[in-house]
Amino acid sequence: MVIHDPWSTVQEEVHMHPDFVQGQRYFRQGDLQSALACFKSAQQSTAISHVYAHLYMSYLGLTQVLLKDVSGLNLCRRAAQEEGHRGEVFENLVRAELKLGHRKQACEALRRGMRLDKGNAGLRALREEMGMRRSPILTFLDRDNPLNRFLGKLTYRSRSGRGVAGR
Repeated sequence: MVIHDPWSTVQEEVHMHPDFVQGQRYFRQGDLQSALACFKSAQQSTAISHVYAHLYMSYLGLTQVLLKDVSGLNLCRRAAQEEGHRGEVFENLVRAELKLGHRKQACEALRRGMRLDKGNAGLRALREEMGMRRSPILTFLDRDNPLNRFLGKLTYRSRSGRGVAGR
């Protein structure tokens, strides 16, 4: 006797497309042409409503940009626009924007990605690499306003563990 569990379809794990997984291997090895073919296959055979569709699109776009096809930037931007929680999609957009010399857009994409996924190690590393400063505490005042400078120093010290009182 077979018992059918009505929740089995809900609990079913969603696996990444095998071509995408292989494409990531090629990407890490620096074989961008092979990675491109794999990412393209994964993206074309996946419905846009699939949980990983925007991730696939972002890797396809980034790989195109790295191979000097600027049309890949549009894929990265679209993936980030439609992504709701995965910081890796924004990481790919930041890398594509930087590759094409669009620092302002890269900074904005980084901020959006950090708002969605504060713990993403790739985004944090990019923020350090780019030398981005934190937003001013009081955004309606200029960064150089004495009040912003004071509050910024105060919060920087308390975040770094030194504390103001323990000086």
